[in-house]
Amino acid sequence: MELFNTPEEIKAAVANFKTLKLHPGWQSLKEIVDANIKVLEEQILNGIEDETKETIDRKRDKLRAYKEIIGTPDFWINKFESPQIVQQEEDPYYTTENLHKKNKAT
Repeated sequence: MELFNTPEEIKAAVANFKTLKLHPGWQSLKEIVDANIKVLEEQILNGIEDETKETIDRKRDKLRAYKEIIGTPDFWINKFESPQIVQQEEDPYYTTENLHKKNKAT
């Protein structure tokens, strides 16, 4: 399922994400999540007494989720604003028609 199917939807999504990043509510949320990210990074690097591997793994999962949430607007903006490279599917074998065209051209 594609969320943004038309050029108009894509353009609106980019504008909405850019507006979201400027909104005071988003900026406050980002500050809170960034602080949580720093705490988790410190806990993962320094460890806590009697910490199990499962606890560390849960912290790593939370860290990834926090970073993904904070990065969501930039991810979609970059995805939609970067030029899309279209891969042309080429058959490595010539068809009879293509071979005749190639031979006539040379």
